[in-house]
Amino acid sequence: MIEESLREMLSANGDKLFSLCRYAINVESKEQVLNRKFLGRLHLESEWMEETLDRHGAIHNFSWLPFREVIAAEKIFSSACLDLLFLENIEPNYKLLREESEFTKAIDRNLDIFFAILVKISKEILHLGKKHSIDIVITDLDYGMFKEEFIMGKLKTTRKSHRGENLHNKAIYLATSFLNLSPEVHIIETLHCIKDRNIKDCIPDHINEEKLRFLKARFHNLQSTYDTYLSKTDLEKEDKDLLVLREHISIIYHLLCSATELSHYYERHILNAGHRFLKKARLPVNKELNMEMIIGFDMYYINQYFTAAKTLCKEIIKKYAKIAEIALPIPEYRGFHVRPSTLISKIVLHYGSDVTMLLGDEAYDASSPLELFRVNEKINSEKRKYINKLSKPLAPLDELNKSNLEEWPKKIQLVMLDLMGSKKIILYENNLSLEGVTPEEGETPKEFFKRLLAIFLASGKIDIHSDIKVTFRGDKRVLEDLKILADNGYGEDKYGNNIILPQELPYLRR
Repeated sequence: MIEESLREMLSANGDKLFSLCRYAINVESKEQVLNRKFLGRLHLESEWMEETLDRHGAIHNFSWLPFREVIAAEKIFSSACLDLLFLENIEPNYKLLREESEFTKAIDRNLDIFFAILVKISKEILHLGKKHSIDIVITDLDYGMFKEEFIMGKLKTTRKSHRGENLHNKAIYLATSFLNLSPEVHIIETLHCIKDRNIKDCIPDHINEEKLRFLKARFHNLQSTYDTYLSKTDLEKEDKDLLVLREHISIIYHLLCSATELSHYYERHILNAGHRFLKKARLPVNKELNMEMIIGFDMYYINQYFTAAKTLCKEIIKKYAKIAEIALPIPEYRGFHVRPSTLISKIVLHYGSDVTMLLGDEAYDASSPLELFRVNEKINSEKRKYINKLSKPLAPLDELNKSNLEEWPKKIQLVMLDLMGSKKIILYENNLSLEGVTPEEGETPKEFFKRLLAIFLASGKIDIHSDIKVTFRGDKRVLEDLKILADNGYGEDKYGNNIILPQELPYLRR
């Protein structure tokens, strides 16, 4: 019978886990449990037992599921506790860009919570093991088996730094990749939930295991990129900011490891606690405590260290970016309106560099769509000047005066048609009626015509074709992508219809 065989297997091979549980219950101080040797063994043995139970169908068995659940909790919380212990050990050696004493105290508080949880889980494992008639074989364990010995000082550094290739580009890539994770972090939403005391709405709506696992992998990749290309290089030796950035990446990564484990437990185990199979299970961690550890500790400090490091990344980019200039045509349809301005801003923000757009003696921040909207006023002014410099098309207006006001509309329409025929004016609306618009006192025909152009331009009925160009100054990488965007009409055709964005700029599609 499979149940009896499973019971015999757990009796014969579960002594290591049961002994670790008994040890955790009987220790005199939390330090005897909160160390890497003990937690590593506890995680290994609980993982083995969980896999054994799953392989034999315990997860689908009404009787065995509660025991399987508490074994899973031991595995999850021992892993999350290891990440927290790692942070406690490395944090004093890191140069972090915010007050560290608060973080240290928060780690200590959470370790106390983890210790209490692990003891509670261990008691439940022994209780349910006996209930299932498993032979609980206990081996006496001594603290000396797990005690970690620390020695003062470090080995002499004999490994020399190396030059490497394209290190400046690697530093810029790392800083840019870090900044590009801003939209993925979703920290602001989380803190908003805390502020409004709607913590229950944060998981899984805003934060969930899937998002955290993805984000954890991204930060792990950043850490790996640094260690592969920048660690032990001359550039790292010269620029201390690089190592500080690496330390912030490491802190965030390990906080994400902890948050992922706890979020997994919340979604997989706590949210399913109402299921009839789990009514017998006594969960070792309640819903509120689990969420507080995720949101009040992990996510809070991820936000703190991510925000602090963003400024550092921008400084690194500014330090190593190659500055250049490029002249580009203005968007053909209505200049820098919403879509072109938004796409330009996305490109600039993607790289995290400072880029300025210049027109005449005016400078605009290219990362801000609102700033780019402002340039349209100057562009339209330049366009009107361009038309007024054309003497031949405007010559018929010289024949007009105050004595023949009734002929003004007809002559003006003929001039407009001539300008449209020569493609100096682009028509977007057929209704160019002059009804309600009359010459002002002392206004000449050409001045009146100029005012009409301004009205039609502002209302979007026409556009004036011109060769006006703007100059972008800043990070060469940004300018290269802006050139691709401009070559593709800034994402629009000449009538303002959206067109497919170029494949060379895939990040614009996110």
